[in-house]
Amino acid sequence: MKADDPPRRAMPTATFAGAPPGAFLKAGASANASPFIVGEDEFGYMLADILKENNVNNEGMRFDPGARTALAFVTLKKDGEREFMFYRNPSADMLLEESELDLDLIRKAKIFHYGSISLITEPCKSAHIAATKVAKDAGVLLSYDPNLRLPLWPSAESAREGILSIWDTADIIKISEEEIVFLTNGEDPYDDNVVRKLYHENLKLLLVTEGPDGCRYYTKEFSGRVKGIKVDPVDTTGAGDAFVAGVLSKIAADTSLLKDEKRLRDALRFANACGAITVTERGAIPALPTTEAISEEEIVFLTNGEDPYDDNVVRKLYHENLKLLLVTEGPDGCRYYTKEFSGRVKGIKVDPVDTTGAGDAFVAGVLSKIAADTSLLKDEKRLRDALRFANACGAITVTERGAIPALPTTEAVMNALLKTVA
Repeated sequence: MKADDPPRRAMPTATFAGAPPGAFLKAGASANASPFIVGEDEFGYMLADILKENNVNNEGMRFDPGARTALAFVTLKKDGEREFMFYRNPSADMLLEESELDLDLIRKAKIFHYGSISLITEPCKSAHIAATKVAKDAGVLLSYDPNLRLPLWPSAESAREGILSIWDTADIIKISEEEIVFLTNGEDPYDDNVVRKLYHENLKLLLVTEGPDGCRYYTKEFSGRVKGIKVDPVDTTGAGDAFVAGVLSKIAADTSLLKDEKRLRDALRFANACGAITVTERGAIPALPTTEAISEEEIVFLTNGEDPYDDNVVRKLYHENLKLLLVTEGPDGCRYYTKEFSGRVKGIKVDPVDTTGAGDAFVAGVLSKIAADTSLLKDEKRLRDALRFANACGAITVTERGAIPALPTTEAVMNALLKTVA
């Protein structure tokens, strides 16, 4: 059954994750969910809806009426790291057959991204191998994230053999430090000579993620490391998927950056920012950032890694026709820059519940004041008042769940401002 217009069901409260859908969502309109199979159940329909809502082409999805959508339960530790428990014996994804593949959709892709879990059992294993062959023959770049999940494999040895069985067909491979240790039988993941053992002759890019410390990159011509962005982690689920999607979106837009170290490093800074933002919220897919969500991190990206708190760095982004440049700092408030003056307005401290929509509420707040009287762009005192109002809009928004339901009324904002003065 195709995913065109699935029947409506009662929606459970759940968060969806998984490497392929996570990458689909971050890539957004440039992504196609094919081949991708779920159960004909509430979870499958909900996932199809989430992909569609995020502008992912889900026409390649299939619904299996005879099997359930795979489930993974995630337990979070205090540091945001997680443990997984899987329910999938058998689940719809394990039953994907070669005949169900949308070969035309695969051939049209720029990049075909996949993991290793689909190699564990038949018929999904044969379907996976057939799909990658079709993509390869069509000149599509193959991107491989092994995404090691040992509990799903019969044994560690079968996992190692399975992951490496398709290693030499990939053009781009992303692995973690832990996966290097596993695949090399305990060798040092920080030793470049060890990592180079995993580099095959047809590989265009090997990426090693290092969590909050950033990533390393290896090509035939060059290699190096890009520092990560420090944040306070809440849930690390989906960080790798956001990283992969971030870099693949840049490569899909211009494959020539694989030969240009400077531009590749820029793409990896962007990918690091995507991963960093993702760990600041709960849930793999809900936490995936949009480009608009990047503020201080966006400054890092646009200035090739310079300090976003340095006014001289920010001024590089100020062009001659600009009337106002705003830098949001989350709960700490915002900075403002005009030709005549600059400064900072402190935020309003609240107990955050859901940060979705905070930036939008801030922008709406300040634009409503400017629309009412554009002359405040020349009056620092009144501009600061407008920014206090905007900070209050953003602060109130994070105290409730949901971006739009949490948007505050003018009365609520004024009450919040009065409390800060009292």
